[in-house]
Amino acid sequence: MKIFFLLLSFVTVMFGFNINESLLKVHATLVPKISLMDYQFKNKLKNNTITIAIMYKNSEYKDALLLKNKINSRYKNGIKSYKVRSKIVPYSDIKSTNVNMYYLFPARSTDIKRAIKQAKLNTALTFSYLEEDLKYGVMISLNVSKKIKPILNLNAIKTNKISFRPVLIDISNIYIEKSAQIIDNLKVRGFNDYNFITVV
Repeated sequence: MKIFFLLLSFVTVMFGFNINESLLKVHATLVPKISLMDYQFKNKLKNNTITIAIMYKNSEYKDALLLKNKINSRYKNGIKSYKVRSKIVPYSDIKSTNVNMYYLFPARSTDIKRAIKQAKLNTALTFSYLEEDLKYGVMISLNVSKKIKPILNLNAIKTNKISFRPVLIDISNIYIEKSAQIIDNLKVRGFNDYNFITVV
């Protein structure tokens, strides 16, 4: 019995995350706007609507619903001339989704990778709650310190043939998986003014 409780504690530590409601409010504002930064976003719309799938595990249903409600409330009149629609989808139903962006709540790496694969099929963007998930190939996350800044995984963006408007790149941190050599190469190519971060 002792071993069972130790194992349960370990799993809770490894897979249990405290979702920050204030951070979700920021995400609810930012995520739909990022969709507009994709040069090809108009070609990906259906019925003139930006559609966001909020992917979640069962334990995060309430948080997923909270984010959905925040997005719907914030963008009840849409953005510019575009409607905004969000829906909550369990990771187990990922194959049934075809949206403009996948918002990824914390999950097992296998679930994150499956979501990324589905996004690639739909030429959709991926945004993760955890910046650590960038190492799996998520395109965008958020860095919250003195300033709130998007983090772009340029390698994942390029692999998925997404092209963002320069303004997004200018205001973002750049995620680099293997820092030293790649950062040096980018700086040589004129990326000196960008902030680089690494996620271990």
